[in-house]
Amino acid sequence: MNLTVKTLSGLETLLEQELKDLGAKNIESISRGFTCSGDEELMYKINYQSRFSVKVLQELYSFSFKTKEDYLEQIKKYEWDFFIKPEESIAVDAVVFGCDLFDNSLYTAQLTKDGMVDFFRNRYGLRPSVRTNFPELRVSVFISGYNCTVYADTSGSSLHKRGYRKSFHAAPVNEVLAAGLVALSGWKFDCDFYDPMCGSGTIVIEAAMAAMNIPAGYFREDFGFKRWQNFKPRILKRVKDSADAEIKEFDHKIIGSDYSDQVIRSAWKNIFSAGLKHDVQLLRHNVFTTEIPKGSMVVFNPPYDERLSLNDATGFYKKLGDTIKNNMRGCKVWMLVGNPDLWKSVGLKTSAKIPLFNGNIESRFLGYESYEGTKKFNKAENYQNKSGGDNHDSKEHKDYKFRNDRPDRKRFPEGKNKKL
Repeated sequence: MNLTVKTLSGLETLLEQELKDLGAKNIESISRGFTCSGDEELMYKINYQSRFSVKVLQELYSFSFKTKEDYLEQIKKYEWDFFIKPEESIAVDAVVFGCDLFDNSLYTAQLTKDGMVDFFRNRYGLRPSVRTNFPELRVSVFISGYNCTVYADTSGSSLHKRGYRKSFHAAPVNEVLAAGLVALSGWKFDCDFYDPMCGSGTIVIEAAMAAMNIPAGYFREDFGFKRWQNFKPRILKRVKDSADAEIKEFDHKIIGSDYSDQVIRSAWKNIFSAGLKHDVQLLRHNVFTTEIPKGSMVVFNPPYDERLSLNDATGFYKKLGDTIKNNMRGCKVWMLVGNPDLWKSVGLKTSAKIPLFNGNIESRFLGYESYEGTKKFNKAENYQNKSGGDNHDSKEHKDYKFRNDRPDRKRFPEGKNKKL
């Protein structure tokens, strides 16, 4: 089968290598993704194991058309009962480029639904219902000029929905993007990992899952292909068993911190849901007073003055630069910044600057090498004294969960419901 695998802008290189590792053939680049070929097992593997995919589409067929009636007939010809029963539900997404007949994607989607309904009505005297959320079959059509390719959505909801998130903090980072940040940082799982502004915990959770080789879909119960008539549970079980057998322990620390009890509680709910209560340590720390041990990998996503407002955004980012210089010496530091004026305010030379998108916000993933030295930098203290401090809580930090003396486990995590 031919597959189209989509990702987020900037993560294409990571996805390409992942597809190669999973055994995909004939990999070719497209906008924000790749086409490839493989069997049904590969399709299950990508959905279950890929950290960098957001959607996996299975190509069904292609055709050319001259009129709307011609298009409708081509849709009606396909054997849609291969996937679903007539009493089940469908949904259609459409993308249209350069076609005078279809200047509206909603109309195109509606016409496609009509053709699918006509197929079932003509054959069975019954028609499927239309349901936008969790239909048995979601179809995507792509029209370029007078040529159409029809796809079945094997994933269902976006693959960034891992299944572990139970609590949201303001402006959470997407799980696929968080996994991408961890990978793009170059972390080799050979040192401690720290997120000093962890929010709801997504980056530290994705770091732990990568370090322990936990499949991205481990906690996800629903995939689009599981609702199809041709779904093969035995193949999926084989894929899961093989991937789960590679889960391993991690010998270093993964630490997240933030400034308030409320934020830490939100992160803790997600970490507990992900079965990582023995593997991630949470602290209540003010980022500007946090001292991170040398040799650590630091990755974080500070507010951009977009979805979260800052009273003095320029001063805040200058202070972050001073904090990196003073309190993260000997560390590799990466932060995702969605405002070019703000990343210039950091005042440090970057070792790397990677273009990404956080939602619809054009961003840069900035790398810094914070070398050890003897010079004393007091700019962060001076700024805090002159400005009267900041809005972060400056109380002594509180430890919420230590990773020390964690119990041995035969399989990670305990109590996971493995039903298909």
